[in-house]
Amino acid sequence: MTETIIRESEAYRLPAGFEHCSKLRPVVEAKTALDRVKAIVDILYSPGGCPWDGRQTNRTLLKHLLEETYEYIDAVETDDRDNMREELGDVLLQSVFQARVCETDPDDPFGIDEVADRLVDKLITRHPHVFVPDDADGADGTQTGPESPEATLALWEKVKQKEKHRKSVLDGISHTQGAFLRAAKVVSRVSKSPHADDLFEAFDGPDDASASRSDAYADDIFAVIRRAQADGVDVESALRNRLRDVEAGIAEREAEARRHGER
Repeated sequence: MTETIIRESEAYRLPAGFEHCSKLRPVVEAKTALDRVKAIVDILYSPGGCPWDGRQTNRTLLKHLLEETYEYIDAVETDDRDNMREELGDVLLQSVFQARVCETDPDDPFGIDEVADRLVDKLITRHPHVFVPDDADGADGTQTGPESPEATLALWEKVKQKEKHRKSVLDGISHTQGAFLRAAKVVSRVSKSPHADDLFEAFDGPDDASASRSDAYADDIFAVIRRAQADGVDVESALRNRLRDVEAGIAEREAEARRHGER
């Protein structure tokens, strides 16, 4: 008889019908919820697991990471709490899956634990105003660092630039993202630079007739992004939300047209 591996005393319960699957023992015996995710991903990716999962690479998983991220964004922006639970889990899966694949690299392997520890280190060093040494002034809990979100963000960027030895505001901006998102990131980076006024002159297009119509449209988009940045508006998020309203309006009009057509 197959041994029942479910633990009655623990909060997590295997889905109904899978209580007697010995392959799930690592999942049941995992100490934390995150450990359960790591365990199930390891089972699926390892030999004897899922044929599709076992063939994935960091590159083949990228489109899924992007899709799941946008689906979570959509759930947040539509205030769909139940879907947020689902989609955030899918984003977590992609992170753990990517790290599991990274463990198999023959030259530079690393796993999710190293990723997590590196993240913790970064969060500590990027918040020197929060994690003050016990023997330093202000260690008694009094506020000694930036007192506003804006000042905190500026400190974060300053520490990050120092850590990454960046010499340009453009360093680290991905060229694989869409042109609109990339433009918004460039504007954001430039606006935080102490030389912002000078750097923004690079956005000025030619004033003579040599400027093409396509350049003029691009410059109009740059101008909108810069105005939104100055007003504290996430223009890409604003565009997504406005587009969602437009799509709803189109759907209503199409439904109305169909109703009239049926009469």
